Amino acid sequence: MDTPRIVEIIGTLPLFSHLEREQVERLARSASVETIPAGGLYFSEQASAQGLHLLIAGRVKLFKMSEEGREQTIFIFDPGEPFCLCSVFSDGQLPANMAALESSTVLVIPPVELERLVAEDPGMLLQILRVMSRRLKEAMDMIDALSLRQLPSRLAAYFLSAAAGGAVTLSITHRELAKIIGATPEALSRALRKMSEAGLVDVQGKDVKVLDRSGLEQCRASGLS
Repeated sequence: MDTPRIVEIIGTLPLFSHLEREQVERLARSASVETIPAGGLYFSEQASAQGLHLLIAGRVKLFKMSEEGREQTIFIFDPGEPFCLCSVFSDGQLPANMAALESSTVLVIPPVELERLVAEDPGMLLQILRVMSRRLKEAMDMIDALSLRQLPSRLAAYFLSAAAGGAVTLSITHRELAKIIGATPEALSRALRKMSEAGLVDVQGKDVKVLDRSGLEQCRASGLS
């Protein structure tokens, strides 16, 4: 990918929206672009990830694997989002695995250029800290859901957080959704059916319509009666 195209891409990324043109061009000259095939492993746990990574096309997931081979999805990243942030200001080791849900493209800013940018523009560091704070809150919400709630409550919490205008269009398969909420695909199907029968949601393939928001909030708090 040539430098002018990278300049154009950097200009669309929220993390860099406040940068001057000269800074964007300098980043573009130092950046590299990597591709990940669908289903491909980008990083494995405890591997070293150098620099700032930003997804510019496709979708990737961060996940852990148990000793028994059970997968727990932690985050799913969409285009424009930075990831591997915990390794940027530490020893570079990753706390989890990273794989592509579909063919994906990643922009990589080398550590030396990132350090230079942060030194001359403290606002850049604040931008990164905001993203890390949001991710920490999302991780704590996941821990709460997985440890303290039954499956219908976890599913209700997911729909309530994802619903915009009373509807959710799942950009992932039901199998991937099951990995996010800590369930088997079969258990997820049963929970969806029960929630539909209770009149809480209407499920049509990847489209989920929230029919009873207050009922869904009650389900999140105490499960299905």
